[in-house]
Amino acid sequence: MNNFFNLTFHYRTDADVYAPYGSTQLILRELEARGETDLEELLARKWRANKTVIWAVSNCYEKRMIYAKSLMAAGLEVDVYGSCFGRRKELGEGRYSPQMYETISQYKFYFSFENSINCKDYITEKFWFNGLRSGAVPVVWGPRKLDVLKVAPTKSFIHTDDFSSPVELVRYLQYLANNQTAYAEYLQWRTWVKHPENIEKHLQELATERNDLRSFCHLCSIIQANERRRKYNLKSPHKIIKSLKEAWNGPENGECHQ
Repeated sequence: MNNFFNLTFHYRTDADVYAPYGSTQLILRELEARGETDLEELLARKWRANKTVIWAVSNCYEKRMIYAKSLMAAGLEVDVYGSCFGRRKELGEGRYSPQMYETISQYKFYFSFENSINCKDYITEKFWFNGLRSGAVPVVWGPRKLDVLKVAPTKSFIHTDDFSSPVELVRYLQYLANNQTAYAEYLQWRTWVKHPENIEKHLQELATERNDLRSFCHLCSIIQANERRRKYNLKSPHKIIKSLKEAWNGPENGECHQ
């Protein structure tokens, strides 16, 4: 497969055609379209429900299961769904359903635990939709914190790497679960729906440069532009992926999936 492909098309920000699992701009548009802009109402719902953490998992990747169970052993209350805990019950009426969002929104946190470690920019629907879109603060394990900060609001998630032990993380989550003012800071980004001027600059630039989630449209525009250049005998940018392995692994040097 070396010296064969001309473009890369995947979820990493260094792809020729960027195709992420989600984006801040997409989540803000969905919240606006659904009329889910009342932060006070969302907080009131959570405090009425008095539920701490929810997690739906059916891929029993050993390393994340070990870490999650260590948090539970440290005293964290977690409601679990999925076959890894012998529960195949769907959240609401299944993935992306309004009922799923409604169920998760009652909780203060969602375990956004990926099925890999240190894979560049691998941030899936667990973070974007189960977490941010639903209104539960994502507790992130797997991707590097710097990769998440590139694409998400700075104070919208809690990263496990910031804590020296599961016990320390559990104490912080319990503190937030009992302090509405401190907890609400992790949801302030949702006010950007009504105040887009407050969107962090790097996220505004990412949306402009990367065409958001319209990745197939971006791919088509590249192909069409090249066809137009050929039609008028103009020189087209030419790129060949010399090493598919190097292009895919990038600077990770084998760290991904360890």
